[in-house]
Formats: sequence, C-alpha cells, structure tokens
Amino acid sequence: MNEVANRRVFYDFTLSPPKSVSIAALIGDDQRIIDAHDEAVHSAFRQLEFYATTRIRKQQQTAYRLTGNVVGAVFRHDTSRALDPHLHTHCILFNATKDSVENCWKALEPYEMLVTKKFAENVYYHELARSLHHFGYRVQNQRRGDFEIEGVSSKLIERFSKRHREIDQKTKELLEREPEKARQNIQEIRSNIAHKERARKIKDIGLLKLQSLWNEQLSADERLQIRGLAQSPAPAVRSSSAEQAVTWAEEHLFDRRSVVHEHEIWRHALEHARGQDIRLPDIQAVTRQRGYVRDERFNGRITTREVITREWNIVCLAQDGINKHKPFASGKTSANPALDREQRQGRGIHFGVTRFCHPVPGRPRARAKVSPSGKFKRCSNATVTPLRFSLRNASK
Repeated sequence: MNEVANRRVFYDFTLSPPKSVSIAALIGDDQRIIDAHDEAVHSAFRQLEFYATTRIRKQQQTAYRLTGNVVGAVFRHDTSRALDPHLHTHCILFNATKDSVENCWKALEPYEMLVTKKFAENVYYHELARSLHHFGYRVQNQRRGDFEIEGVSSKLIERFSKRHREIDQKTKELLEREPEKARQNIQEIRSNIAHKERARKIKDIGLLKLQSLWNEQLSADERLQIRGLAQSPAPAVRSSSAEQAVTWAEEHLFDRRSVVHEHEIWRHALEHARGQDIRLPDIQAVTRQRGYVRDERFNGRITTREVITREWNIVCLAQDGINKHKPFASGKTSANPALDREQRQGRGIHFGVTRFCHPVPGRPRARAKVSPSGKFKRCSNATVTPLRFSLRNASK
C-alpha cells in the first residue's frame, strides 16, 4: 500500500505465476501463456472486488458495509529487479469505493479483501492451469499451494530466481544480527526486506534483449527442453465433478474447524480440482444447494448441521462428566523454578481436574500438554472449540 503523510492513496494487489510458467512464457516465447495470465488476473480480481467494503460511522459507532466495487488499473511486468523472467501483474486499487446506499464515494476498507486474498489467488491459479492444460502443458501441484509446469527442472527454476535468493540471504543476515526476530513472522520479515532493500529498476530494456540475456544462461539441451514443454494433443488429467471438489473441501475444513468462510470452501475446491474443466460458478452452484447453516450476524460464514451435532455432543459429554473422576494429581505443586505464577496456577488447575472432558483455552485445535520439565506446550490435537452460531438458528 502507498501512503502520503497520513493519507492512504492506493492498495497494490499483485498476482504472479510460478517460476516455471514465467520461463515457458518469456524464455519459451509463448504468447498464449501471457494472454492466459491476463485473463486469469481479470477473473481473480473480479472475485476480489465483490468483497470491497466501506466503513459506516453513526452515533459514535462503527460498522461496515459491502459495496462490491473498486476503482483501479492493472500493470503487467515481465522481469524481477534481478532481470530474471518474472511474469506478474500489479492491480492498483485507489482508496475509494462507491457506497450505493448513501450515494457517495468513501474510503475503501480492505479488510475483507485481504481475508479473501488466498481465494482470489486460487481463482487465478485454477484459470491459468486450465489454460495451460489446453495449450498442451502438464502441471504438477505443489505442497506450498501453487503448481509448476512439468519438465522445467528445479535447477532451472533456481537459476532464474536470483531475487528470491537475494532476499533469503538478507533475511538470514538479519536473523543472525537480531536472533530475537526469529520468533516473529518470517514471511512478513521477507516481505519488508523485499520492499525496502531493492535495487532501482532498469528501464528501457526490451523483451528481445532480455530473451538474449536469458538464452545466454541456458545450455543447448535446456533450450530444447523449454521448446518441448507443450504437447499436442493436450495431456489427459484426472477428472472429478464440482460436487466431489466441494465435498473434499468440506471434509478438509470442517475436520478442524466449526465455522468457515464460504469462500474458503470455494478456494480449497478449486485447489483440489486445479487444471480440470471445472469453473468457479459450477462450484458456487453446488454450495448454494448445500443447506449450510448461516447467521446474518456473521456475513459469509457457514457451518453444517453435522458440525453443530458434533459440537453439541461434545458439550453434553463435558457436562455429563463433571465431577465423575478423580484428579490426576490433587494438591501437587511443581518445584520447577522456570515456571512463572500463571504457569504454576495452570498446572495445578489441570492436574486437579475431575471432569471427563476439560476444555483448554487457546487456539482452535490446540490443547496444552505438560512436558517432562513441567512446562506447558501446545500440540496439534482436538479440543472443545466454541461454536459461533447459536444452536437456536440451527433449528430454524
């Protein structure tokens, strides 16, 4: 985002394909990929626009209203600052949105757009992967959530990722100088370094000159490898329906959480069906017919009756188990001097539990356990999490 004094002028949302796609498009000189990138960017930002919001202040209270419109422009670039092939598009959104209720222009509140950024990113990836498949490229999904084109070696990707390596090195140096920052968000640290420690862009270098520069870094075999990435006819991909993709997304999300944003279902369904001939409207049509439990107080958030039943059974189990068991270690105290007052108090509470089921405050799906040293740690495990929808709504 860009700020002048205390005024925010615009927000910058950027979308870029995986490095192998940039290599195939720019070094392989496949204009079809660049056109497909532009179309996928348009589809993604159209979805992001639906979540544009503005702030409402009345009687010293603040509320938010969806406006669903933005003003902006897109700018496509084809290199990184290290002059590596890096296809990417900046979508510059001005800090303005039209409030149709009050019939006036107001400041854009981007929170909901930031929350849905991963969904928009998956719309982009899905549309781009579908196009690549039609062009004859094979795509391979990655654990990190994106994909790569099959046939582009990791060695080649690494060679044309100089800016990424530079940021990695600067991050490493910063953490060596200030080790206490290792407990902070490393991705945020990398983003700050990328923004603040960057060389000036080299202007007026045409694509032909860049392609000559890139080809000098390739062997003859690598040039042939890039030219032969696209196959004809298009390779076959596994096939599933929109309903199967939604079912997979529901099982993935509701296994760990009670309430989710509906766009999270869409996001994970698209990720599951990436590259297949399934469109976002097909997935949204399935979720509209699902009969999710909704609450107008929590716009866009959903749960299912099965989840509510599961939560209710846990509540009943906890209530029925009150004072039914002997404590683990009643009256025991810890001699560990490393524990502070709250840790000692918590240790005593949990060892003195007489319930069958004892909820532990903390993040969802995390519970406390005691290590041999007597300190509390967090582990990934099921716990009682509060349901954010009232059970009364479920009976409607």
